[in-house]
Amino acid sequence: MNKYWPNNWKKSLPHFLGEDFFSSFENMDIESSTNTNVNMDIYESGHELLCIFTLPGLKLEDVDIYVYEKTLEIRGTMHIDYNGYRLLHQEIYQGPVKRTVELPYPVRDDKVEAFFKRGQLFIHLHRLIRPEQLKNKIKVRDLDKTSSDS
Repeated sequence: MNKYWPNNWKKSLPHFLGEDFFSSFENMDIESSTNTNVNMDIYESGHELLCIFTLPGLKLEDVDIYVYEKTLEIRGTMHIDYNGYRLLHQEIYQGPVKRTVELPYPVRDDKVEAFFKRGQLFIHLHRLIRPEQLKNKIKVRDLDKTSSDS
């Protein structure tokens, strides 16, 4: 620690608060209760991308997929429910998820396929290939020529 925070803070701070404030937090795993990370892989073949997200218990009716240029965003809800059973211990995250991914290149937003199989969300994307724009030659006016004529 540092010199301003005492080493025995757990012992002295509860007395300062007037009761054992931290006892209810002893067994709480804050990191796993706030974890909404969604693991994913991106595969490429030619001008196509395949993005695979691991989302066990995903509710498909709550999934939204957005594609814009080089950005892919998914939002949804993960919920695992076994009817007739009561949850006693939870380590698998359940609740809202959101993941925004920067893609390696712009993709078409009119040609996107998505499907869900065995806890994995597959999103098939196609590279946006823009046609070469015609080069317009710019005509330059010679102001010296027009001013000398006057």
